[in-house]
Amino acid sequence: MIMKKIIYILPLILLAVVSCKEDTLDVYNGDNYVHFTPSLNGTPEVEYNFALDGMTTAETEVMVPVEIRLWGYTPEAEFKCFLSTVKDKTTAKDSDYHLPEFTLFREGKERAVDTLWVTVKRREKLLDTDYRISVKMDATSDAHIVGPAIYNTVTIHVYDKIQNTPSWWGAHTSDIGAYSAMKYRVLNIFLGKVLRNTDEFGGGMAFKAKMLEFKQWWKDNWDSYEYYAEDGTTRLYDTIPD
Repeated sequence: MIMKKIIYILPLILLAVVSCKEDTLDVYNGDNYVHFTPSLNGTPEVEYNFALDGMTTAETEVMVPVEIRLWGYTPEAEFKCFLSTVKDKTTAKDSDYHLPEFTLFREGKERAVDTLWVTVKRREKLLDTDYRISVKMDATSDAHIVGPAIYNTVTIHVYDKIQNTPSWWGAHTSDIGAYSAMKYRVLNIFLGKVLRNTDEFGGGMAFKAKMLEFKQWWKDNWDSYEYYAEDGTTRLYDTIPD
């Protein structure tokens, strides 16, 4: 009796295994499939900080790279990956970004990755940009299969933020005044880069001279960088000591 039960059950198990394999092969049948590359946390995510990540600190529009990965055979001809915005997961305004209708995955024997470029924009007021764009890969122009759902959507987080007070600031308050994130942001625009330390200035007098130059530059460019201290009336450049 026990043997009969085993004989009856075994074909059912084999059928279930075969069905499972067939379901898998419908999606991943050994041919190519393509998806967004996941980040370290396992899901596709990209971040861009206008305050720290740009070629210069004054950029208002950049093209952010999003990596696309191919599994299977390397492409013998370029193909299109068609894209769309997932509106209910996107906080960006239409004016904040530009997403192309498709991106090309180029051909090449050694090519397993390519790049989607998404144009993102900084909002006019400094430190006021913070939005997300959710981009979905809908289909391709040939036999390439779009990868599993967890990898066919990427979130692009765009912001303009000073993360921490720089370690050098406390030793130079007599030259630049009390810290504010906005003052640091405008200073970096003046310098054209993020000032992470003051080593390049050598002695204190050189740094003091540069801060006086910064103060005068800010006065001259007040219309572009009209920001006030916490009291709401003192112009931020006036908090830089003479």
